[in-house]
Amino acid sequence: MITISMVLFLVCSFNGLLFANDSSSAKPSAKEILGDVLCIRPLGSIEIAFNSLFFVLSLPVTVPFKKTKEAEEFLIKDPYHFYFNRGLGEPLGKM
Repeated sequence: MITISMVLFLVCSFNGLLFANDSSSAKPSAKEILGDVLCIRPLGSIEIAFNSLFFVLSLPVTVPFKKTKEAEEFLIKDPYHFYFNRGLGEPLGKM
């Protein structure tokens, strides 16, 4: 019974790769662009605003340790590049 369940697990776990779709060359649809403009980018703006607040609040800790540039990059620059330096409708995982 254990052997059968192990074989079934292995067969089913590799099955998802058969249906993978490479859409890297495909243009984003209007639905994806609208979702990006109306949902993702405004949420990114809100995240950057909150992160800016956290950056200012963290200054008493980061200044003595001379980690201000790293905190700025982590809290402000990285999210900005993640949300706004990609084309409209492109997947969030690709940069």
